[in-house]
Amino acid sequence: MDIGELRRQHAEIGRTAERLADLTARQDRPEGVGAIRWQLARLLMTHLALEDRILYPALLQAIDADVRAATTTLQLETGTLAERFSLYMTSWSDDRITREWASFCGDTDRVLSALRNRIDREEDTLYPLAEQLKPDTQRISRSA
Repeated sequence: MDIGELRRQHAEIGRTAERLADLTARQDRPEGVGAIRWQLARLLMTHLALEDRILYPALLQAIDADVRAATTTLQLETGTLAERFSLYMTSWSDDRITREWASFCGDTDRVLSALRNRIDREEDTLYPLAEQLKPDTQRISRSA
């Protein structure tokens, strides 16, 4: 797995999150909210599994102390996104979304804000550090 693939996934997640944000900005519950939400869930959970199980642990073992420190800081500040998103998905059934549209929109906005924060921090801090590592450590294998 290379950082370019993670960046591509970020872009796809970002586009899907924007579609969900656009739908939840409306006062009425539009068709397609459920489908977009589940599409985002599939993309995000796959991506977070790669980062949280492979990328972050590999960077935490880097020789460079600055890389380890930045990874630790970022992990502590944004590392609960998978759990938070999972709770968001299980808390909001289609029926509840219909009944509590305004609350759902507010919760969606908070979750998407946390997602944008993590993506921005990884793009600005973590990925550049990973790309600066020696070429033999830049490509992080699934066996790491």
